Amino acid sequence: MKMTALGLLFSASVLSEAAAEATPQPAITTGFGKPTFIHRLYYKKMYSEKPFEQAVLYYYDNGLYKIISPGEEHYGVYVTEGEVSDDTYSISYISLPSSDWGGNVARHDLIFQRDSLTFEQKALAYVDKNIPLQYGTFVLETNTVTNPLTEKWN
Repeated sequence: MKMTALGLLFSASVLSEAAAEATPQPAITTGFGKPTFIHRLYYKKMYSEKPFEQAVLYYYDNGLYKIISPGEEHYGVYVTEGEVSDDTYSISYISLPSSDWGGNVARHDLIFQRDSLTFEQKALAYVDKNIPLQYGTFVLETNTVTNPLTEKWN
């Protein structure tokens, strides 16, 4: 039997997929950085699939965050444009895959206005690519929680 390059690639692909399913997947491990700040969000306009009026975001200096609300709890990474001491600053978030987003990721971009203590939120998720604009008010606090794993919504 003559094996073509395409057939060899296909066979290798099928074998590697079968091997991947038979062996445990490696995990990515990281730790939380130093706690920095907390945002307490109070939504006035919410996403109908996640109608939670409040949420708390715990931030760490290595770009990790945890969010909790009455119906969500997951982790992710973030990057800030500007400083939280600026009149206007924005933060972009990418959640790690979680059951909160159907086992996949979501992206959120929030713009914060310090003078009015308001925010606007755009979101994009694998499970819904048409999430409408959300907005509300916020409170900024100092984060003293070094290990957010035990932080739960009451």
